[in-house]
Amino acid sequence: MKKRVPLRSMAMVPTGIMLTCFLWQVSAGAQDRSPAPSSNTNRLLVLQPDAPQAFFFRQTESAYQTGKYPTYESWSEPYGRLQGIMGKCLEEECLDREPRNALFFRRFKQQHPRQAVMLHFNGNARDPRYHTEPFFAGHWIYRQAVVITEDVPAENGVTDIAVQSVRDFRIETGRYKNRNDDIALFGMTADGKHDWNHCEQVQLVSVNAKEQTIRVRRGCYGTRPLAFKAGASRAAAHQTEGPWGRNNHLMWYYNYATHCPRDANGKTCTDHLVDDLARWFSSDGILAEFDGIEFDVLFNNTHGDTDGDGNVDDGVIDGVNRYGIGVVQFAQQLRERMGDDFLMLADGALGPGGSRSQRAFGIFNGIESEGWPNLNDWEFDDWSGGLNRLLYWQENARAPAFSYVNHKWIQPVAGQPGVTRHPDVAPARHRLAMAAAVAADNAVCFSIRPANDPGGRPGIWDELRGGARGEAGWLGKPIEPMRRLAAQTPDLLSGAASMPANLAKIIQGDVSTQWIDDTLRITPMDPAATSTTFRIPGIPTSGPDLTVLATLSADPMLGYLKTMARLGSVGVTDGRVRSMMQDDIVTGMRLRNQTRDRSLDPATGAKFSPARVSIAEETFDAFSVHPPYKATKGATFWTVETDVEADQSLCFALGMGPLSPQRSDGVRFIIEATVLANGHRSVARTIFDETTNQHEWLHRSVPLDDFAGNRIQLKFLADCGINDNSTTDHASWANVRIQQSNMDSLPSQPAKRANTWVGTQPFTAGVYTSAIGSPEVDIEFRIEGGQAVFLHRISVHAHSDVLSRRFENGMIIANPSPRPMDFELPSDLVGSLRHIKGSPKQDPKTNSGRRTGPTVQLGPLDAVFLERVDTTSR
Repeated sequence: MKKRVPLRSMAMVPTGIMLTCFLWQVSAGAQDRSPAPSSNTNRLLVLQPDAPQAFFFRQTESAYQTGKYPTYESWSEPYGRLQGIMGKCLEEECLDREPRNALFFRRFKQQHPRQAVMLHFNGNARDPRYHTEPFFAGHWIYRQAVVITEDVPAENGVTDIAVQSVRDFRIETGRYKNRNDDIALFGMTADGKHDWNHCEQVQLVSVNAKEQTIRVRRGCYGTRPLAFKAGASRAAAHQTEGPWGRNNHLMWYYNYATHCPRDANGKTCTDHLVDDLARWFSSDGILAEFDGIEFDVLFNNTHGDTDGDGNVDDGVIDGVNRYGIGVVQFAQQLRERMGDDFLMLADGALGPGGSRSQRAFGIFNGIESEGWPNLNDWEFDDWSGGLNRLLYWQENARAPAFSYVNHKWIQPVAGQPGVTRHPDVAPARHRLAMAAAVAADNAVCFSIRPANDPGGRPGIWDELRGGARGEAGWLGKPIEPMRRLAAQTPDLLSGAASMPANLAKIIQGDVSTQWIDDTLRITPMDPAATSTTFRIPGIPTSGPDLTVLATLSADPMLGYLKTMARLGSVGVTDGRVRSMMQDDIVTGMRLRNQTRDRSLDPATGAKFSPARVSIAEETFDAFSVHPPYKATKGATFWTVETDVEADQSLCFALGMGPLSPQRSDGVRFIIEATVLANGHRSVARTIFDETTNQHEWLHRSVPLDDFAGNRIQLKFLADCGINDNSTTDHASWANVRIQQSNMDSLPSQPAKRANTWVGTQPFTAGVYTSAIGSPEVDIEFRIEGGQAVFLHRISVHAHSDVLSRRFENGMIIANPSPRPMDFELPSDLVGSLRHIKGSPKQDPKTNSGRRTGPTVQLGPLDAVFLERVDTTSR
């Protein structure tokens, strides 16, 4: 029987964090067992060239539900109809998945040896009750520590502990607002670090703000109650996520940082996690025969204290993200243990434009794109950024490359914390997401499920099985690369300006340029620059559509691994206007009575999210923000760096929520400007300060004449106000931009920017915008880090970024434009294609089985999957 350690103290348990023992516990030294025998992953159907590659996602993990699936056969039959399965078979995140899921998945693999069987595993955090006995206190990440101000006795039960401040301790927190913090109590070493050998884990019961005490349940998670001295001890809450399911537990963050404290055996968090995984996948482990793993939410960055000094560092030491480096080193260490005949994937679309995703290029076989282009982007605003991510990983993954799109979009359910639902969108949007994935050689699974098949079996999208053909891989092998129709149209940079050597003469920005071996080398003038930013101005336009294709590479950032590509972006802006809302922004909080700004912590109630916000009849791209209000007060902020030229102004709109006029005393909107030069920062200067609670757009403009010729940092703060009343302080910064001071109207078009990875090998990134309204545009580039960037080629086309690809048995066409289009088929295909014959419960109007003519009509944001008439089911 599986048992969990109760939260109360346990007698005779050694000092430190000694946690619960579970089923599948193994003897000492088991971590050294070799991986399972080679499974010859190259034979897997999902790795064959026949498209579309498709598999069932986490709906398969319902195997543990004995009422729904009383036998293995009742579960396996519906899920054997594609090319594999993926799901949770351990309990690092969700309860009740063991042992039935693992047993069923292994049996499925034996029954379907060419289908992929993959584990879905949380790469960011773990339930502290699950297999954490080998870990010790320094292997987790904590929030800001506070000093314990009165002696704490070693006693069982519940204790009230006096602390310097209770502000950072939370009750009714987590995804569903139904959990309290887990907290560690530490002694302190002579050098001011946490004493990992004198640590007790406790659970928060309540907070008394008046008395500055926290009530805790002692000796939790396998530790025993210890005594702590006033002034020489600290309390710090665990940095957590989840819980993922109302009945599950808060999950503790892994400390991947390269400076992660080591236990008595010299091991880090990474060492123990690799040992766990190698043991579980070993020939006699619970996951023997599995083909690989997908690490969910494996980030490049983190929040909290990683070095144990009690202060939040977010894993960044001396300006270097040592947490992100540690994540890549974890991937490398696991790869060395598991070998090449084992698939390793991780999330690749975390954060805005994928900016927070791990960077284990060349180590992982690929990525999951959870929601494409993003989880809340069924308007395909990030079409180009999504494609850049898919294509970059295909070119830079470890062989065999295997990435997939998890077809999924979600939106919150009002009044139900943590609850989401799928939006109701037209069938064309579903096709467009799947077509982009297939065109870019990605597999597809789906969390948005079509109507069930006959007999109640889980439905499968017609596009993934050829409709009535009923088979994955029905398109066959690709007979050409993905084609971008825009690239076949005239280049607006044609002529002398298209040559990088000539572009060097017109590039603007605080950079130097050098022509080397048919490539333009671009470096910042400031040796302390943290990014490389430049633009090509005055590109003529023709019509509303514009697609830019730029081939870039870059030297690695100093202090980072060579394989860690740099985050970059390519943007299109009105030549007279520069948006401040799609650059490399940084978010944070400024709290009352604290001298240092802090990272944004949603658990405080602080909010920052990009959104389209409508007030009255005006709708703008905006940043929706809310000041912190849970146990602390202050401001939420975001910052951006920009160059200022003569006669420019900062323009923006302020707005408040619909209930703010009645309930809020107003949000104080503040803008601070800091001059950046030669690695130094001037004193911040307040250039705007206004308080409002009105539910209307307030358009404002601030002249920047005092900063002309300088690079500055702008910090935009939304403060709860002098009364510290944050009730209904739902605020928006909208349409923030820098423009010429003599412009009388709003910009004629929104800026469009797409993120991309920029590594040591050339890669062609794209950005497509469908709303050109000015006669000229600027092409803007921003790449993190101050090391050299190389521009190999660039072309600009007045056309939408339509994709097409031909296969042995058919063709796919994808139209990301908000306007319909007619696609002219190649002459050799005229008369030989038809729409697939689909299910009557999906989109029978489009998937009707009718033949195509010489042109194929596509609606706005639409795609089609066509089959050759002269092919038969194989």
